[in-house]
Amino acid sequence: MLELMIVVGILGSIMAFGIPRLRLNNNNIKKVTREFTVLTREVRTHARLKNMTYRIVFKLDPKETTYWVEAASGPVLVKSEAELKELEEMDEEDRPSNPFQKVDRPIKDTRKLPGGLYVGSYESNNFEDPVTSGTAYFYFTPEGLVERSAIQITDGDKLTWTLIFNPLTGHADIVEKAISLKDLKTL
Repeated sequence: MLELMIVVGILGSIMAFGIPRLRLNNNNIKKVTREFTVLTREVRTHARLKNMTYRIVFKLDPKETTYWVEAASGPVLVKSEAELKELEEMDEEDRPSNPFQKVDRPIKDTRKLPGGLYVGSYESNNFEDPVTSGTAYFYFTPEGLVERSAIQITDGDKLTWTLIFNPLTGHADIVEKAISLKDLKTL
């Protein structure tokens, strides 16, 4: 009987410490997805009102994902994966100047994702494969269009949520699991 009470006590302790941690990560991921959906609406609105091309820049790193907003005057064509690789291979003096500059609206500084969360992958129609490391760009045109894209936010363990953006409305659908754009095409 004493052994059974000890086992029940140990299980109770594990549950007391484990469940709040799971709940904390769940609350963090909810908060981050809400912040991203609000941010994308604000960026889309700024792009339309100022007749500028905006983009959210993600530095993808499992240790710490950071992001900020940049803008360029007027419409700017989104570069394909091949064009970006070609630019990277060029000498710095031969490379054309970047029309984008960091802006302080709608967010002022570079932000980090909280509590062990990071962007696991970023997908758009401009790339064959998801971007999982390095830099990813999410574009907003002066006409109010956004790239059809999917952003997976994860803790790398149990939680992964996906934000799927509609190119015409800029509206984000939140899916409480990892899903890719290719998966959506087959549904």
